[in-house]
Amino acid sequence: IGSFNLKPVSIVQSILVLSLLLTLNTWFKKWLEQEWLTRAHMDRGARESVATISGYVGASLAVLIALGVAGMDFSKLAIIAGALSVGIGFGLQNIVSNFISGLILLFERPVKTGDWIIVGDVEGYVKRISIRTTQIMTFDRADVIVPNTELISGNVTNLMLHDLRGRIRVPVGVAYGSDTQKVKELMLEIANEHPEVMGEGFGVTAPLVLFIEFGDSSLNFELRCFVVNIDRRRRVISDINFAIDEAFRQHGIEIPFPQRDVHIREKSADAGTPLPGTPSNDNEPGK
Repeated sequence: IGSFNLKPVSIVQSILVLSLLLTLNTWFKKWLEQEWLTRAHMDRGARESVATISGYVGASLAVLIALGVAGMDFSKLAIIAGALSVGIGFGLQNIVSNFISGLILLFERPVKTGDWIIVGDVEGYVKRISIRTTQIMTFDRADVIVPNTELISGNVTNLMLHDLRGRIRVPVGVAYGSDTQKVKELMLEIANEHPEVMGEGFGVTAPLVLFIEFGDSSLNFELRCFVVNIDRRRRVISDINFAIDEAFRQHGIEIPFPQRDVHIREKSADAGTPLPGTPSNDNEPGK
């Protein structure tokens, strides 16, 4: 075909070489992730990034070697690249954008596998980062597929980027007339006794109780403290709530429920003048 000679034997050989190289690449990627990188004392996100990048590099080399075996002239790749650029300009912008964003995520690692992130309305753990999309597992164990461009160009909250420590807030309301100093002492005592709550030092402050406001039905307080692992914050908040409820019961401190005063208006002194909103009696018999 023109200056290109098509050899069926070379094509068969290239297919066999490609299959063999891709199999070896898959085996090498698995061995690299589960054996060598595990002994290298790297965190999970770094291991998966290195393994993913090595897998894509190995697959690319396998394709190039197979094309060479088939007799492909690599000087013609410029023409192929020009055709691809035209296709990208017409309809593949999103795919290429997600591809480049995936490479940025793998190299820069602003988000890692296992991180607790919030992207728009999606909140959960990063389960897998691929070259085009990122898989996030929500707390309901539902998998959400997010394009990589949203993680690069949008606002992303990563609660576990460089530090697992984080602050929790526990709001509590007590009845009017309660001993506020006693409330503060009990809440601080409960926080300091919890093994997951951190004391002052290492860049964090000691547990703090704030008197927030005089509410409609309660005096509102808030306990603020840092925990060792923000991933376990819901369990820590639950433990503290249980302990606060028990301590308040022992010391006679009431946690109120919303209350409202209802005022009932009496009938007007002039019996002939109905109250506003009452139906008229003009339609009664004899009227």
